[in-house]
Amino acid sequence: MERSILNLKLRDKVKLKNIRSKTKAMDVTYTVKKLKWNWIGHMIRNNKEKWTKDVTEWYPRDGKRRKGRQKTRWEDDIRMVAGTTWQREATNRDRWKSQGEAYAKRQTNNNVTDVKDKNDSVQQ
Repeated sequence: MERSILNLKLRDKVKLKNIRSKTKAMDVTYTVKKLKWNWIGHMIRNNKEKWTKDVTEWYPRDGKRRKGRQKTRWEDDIRMVAGTTWQREATNRDRWKSQGEAYAKRQTNNNVTDVKDKNDSVQQ
């Protein structure tokens, strides 16, 4: 969408940083990842039994994911930032919030590099 605002094509090879500086558009992926992190912390701190908490802790009986499903779960992403004791970490709001910044930045950077890798493989 940002490219269309500036009437640019992919073959123009203008960097995303330059486009964002001209359009002043916010990075949606960063905002979404931050909201996801905040929601997870809220869900874990809630003492009530809810299906959302059960789904986060659920593992398939045979330990395998079905064909067509993602290989990683939300919990895998969270463990990369907060460690294996992430559910205990979520009870400390200040620490959880600071880790949320790191999570959102890391996820946003991963998404940008994934796009770059795909574009590089197409050009070769």
